[in-house]
This record gives sequence, structure tokens and C-alpha cells, in this order.
Amino acid sequence: MNPSKGGLTAVSRLREHGFSLIEVLAVVALISVVLFVALNFYADLARATARASNHTHDIRRAVAIMDRVASDFESAMLVVKPADMDPISHPWLFIGESELGGPGADHVKFVTRNHDPTRSDNPESDIAVVAYTVEMGESGGLTLYRWSSPRLPEELDRSFPLADDDRSYPMAEGLETFGIQFVTADGGTTSDWDSTTLEQSGTLPAAVEIQVALASPDLDEDSEPLIYQRRVLIRVPPLDFEQLLDPTGEGGGNDDEDDEEDGEDGDNDDDNDNDNRSRDKKKKTSAAKTIGNCLDLSGVNSTNQAAGLYKAFITSRSSDPFNLSDFSPPQFGARVNPACR
Repeated sequence: MNPSKGGLTAVSRLREHGFSLIEVLAVVALISVVLFVALNFYADLARATARASNHTHDIRRAVAIMDRVASDFESAMLVVKPADMDPISHPWLFIGESELGGPGADHVKFVTRNHDPTRSDNPESDIAVVAYTVEMGESGGLTLYRWSSPRLPEELDRSFPLADDDRSYPMAEGLETFGIQFVTADGGTTSDWDSTTLEQSGTLPAAVEIQVALASPDLDEDSEPLIYQRRVLIRVPPLDFEQLLDPTGEGGGNDDEDDEEDGEDGDNDDDNDNDNRSRDKKKKTSAAKTIGNCLDLSGVNSTNQAAGLYKAFITSRSSDPFNLSDFSPPQFGARVNPACR
């Protein structure tokens, strides 16, 4: 057997079982296609994940904005101006105006019981005046400002605070739109409300609709931003203390007339010492019949909004003369002392 011939046969056999250049190039091309498809799929998945994350972030941000605004409106309240009171000296108000032409009122101001007095070292109640204003931001988009004061002003103040006020702070920036619609008792909506005017004097809307849209750089010019909405019911109706104190509208004054008649009878009978002593005793008893002495407020639940205001109002009139007809029946758990009946 020829060795050289056997060696050539082995080499030829190896060459027959190897890969050609075309086969190698085909494999490289196939691997490149697979990698290209895989990379595109990963890039699309990453973009979809980012969009979902941004959308979730926008939802949470919009919900947080509406939660804060809704909490103030849920505790909104209004005290009706007494008939004999100067309108300018009545600080209670609920007003809303649309100044930017958006989907609703972009400037609102009202009184709410959403203030936390424990956050301040000064003695304060839970009543505060709150205002929301919308201004055009420096970097584009709208900026929502919130302003609050823990005390009612001494007189009516219909002006809206400026953005650079010490009590104003930017609550949300980069908004596309912001507006508040006021829902009337018959279910209609309006962009303006003013409880200080003659038409809407002493009234509150039945509910408010909050609308928020966030600005997004990914939106095309022809695309509409996603609008988030929420309807909030105003829980406490306007409080008319004159109606609460005098439901019949007849008023008091009988006790004063009786005192005047008794005084005239006493003057005509100056020689009767017993009548004089009786008249003096009656005057002292009548003088002691004040609202503070005759109305027991210990049973009034101050945590209730309407009851707390009722108690505060009665306390402010504690030195006024007491008339049983004005407090029959007593309101919110108050009791009339037996000696004043």
C-alpha cells in the first residue's frame, strides 16, 4: 500500500466534510437577522414600558391634583348674610371666574373647613379662605397655584391673590388645561359663580366638576391631551342662622313690650312699695335671661360642621336677651334651662 496515496485520501476526506465560505457567510447573515429582530423587539418593548410608566405617572399626578382640590370643595361652606347687615362687611363668599377661556373657572375663592389648626402655634380654627388661580408658566404650560389664609378677613374681599403672594405656592406645573364647572341644583353647569351678587346671593353650587389635562411633549399637534375629570358634591348647604333661630320669621320682642307695660303700671302706683319691689325683681330676672344663661350648649357636637358653626354663633350672642320662641325647639342638641321657660 502506498502511504502517500493514503495521506492524500485522508486530506481529501477532510476537505469533503468542511464548510465552504458561502456557508459561513450564510450563517453570519442569518445570525445578524435574528439579532436585528431581537434588538428591535427589545427596543419596542422598552418604549412601550416607558410609555406605560409615563402614563401611570400622569394618572397618579392628575389624581393627586384632583384629590387636593376636591378635599377643599368637599368642606366648602357659606354663611348667609343677615338681612340687616352691610354686604361689604360680610366676609363669607364663594366665587369662581374664567379668565383664560379654558374648560371652566380658573380662578376660584371660597371658605372651607379643611384647615388643620394643629399645624400652627397660633390659636386657629379649622375655617380657612382658599383660592386657586391658574397662570401661564415661564417654561410653557399652565401652573396651578393654591393660596390659603387661616382667618376670615374683616370685610368682603373679592380679589384673587397673586402668584408671588407669600401664602401662594405652585401646586402643579406643566398643565395643558385646568377648569372647574359649577353644577346647579337643576343639574346644569356654569363656569362662573358669585355668592356676593344679587342673583346668586347666599347660594352654593350643588357640586363642582374638576377638569385637569397634563401637558406632554410626546403629543402631536393634532392630538388631544387626555382629560381627567371628577365630580365633587358640596356637602354642607348654605347656613342661614336667622332661619335657624327664627324658623317662623315672626321674631321676638314680646318680652320687651311686657317690660314696658309693667314699667308704666309701676309709675302710676308709686305709693305701692310691694309693686315696686315686684317690678324690680322682675327686671332683674328678665335681665338674667340672656342667651348664654338660658341655652345649654354642652350637648352640641362640635365635630359636626353645621353644629360647630351653630355653637360658635350662639356663643357670640351669649349676652343678647333670650326669647323662648326663637329657640323652640333647640337645634343640634342644645337645651333650654327650665328657669327660662
